[in-house]
Amino acid sequence: MARLAGVERFRVPRQAIADVHEHLAAVGQSGYEGLGLWVGKATGETATVERALIPQQHLIRSASGVGVHMGGDELHRLNVWLFEHDLRILAQIHSHPTDAYHSQTDDENAVATAIGSLSLVVPDFARRPFDLSSTAVYRLNAAGSWLEVPPQNACRLIEIVD
Repeated sequence: MARLAGVERFRVPRQAIADVHEHLAAVGQSGYEGLGLWVGKATGETATVERALIPQQHLIRSASGVGVHMGGDELHRLNVWLFEHDLRILAQIHSHPTDAYHSQTDDENAVATAIGSLSLVVPDFARRPFDLSSTAVYRLNAAGSWLEVPPQNACRLIEIVD
């Protein structure tokens, strides 16, 4: 499989966006963050999302806030499934209660770990329809840091297709 670091365009079907956003909105109605994944393949400068996955997840609410966690068994199951289907995680998408930003917890507990992969943060528990311009987009660099992709660049990097 091609490396994600050289990808300049992520092609994402509207259905994959809708599948994740529906999950984020559903758990958000109960006051929780949610997590979804876009999986697919990379060829040259293009990564193509083939489908969305909603992994089993633990929704967390404590005095310090809300969060979402995917356990080790689920991570193992997911990795076996990806291997069997010759797919990889291209992006992780999760929601926040208010502003969209990548927190330190998000940095430290990422599921997408390949250099060049994306992490999207949807604001306001996904109460409104998906809008790339209000979604925070980050990309993992070679140093292991999540760098914010400016909104104008995010709209060029992520191509929404029917």
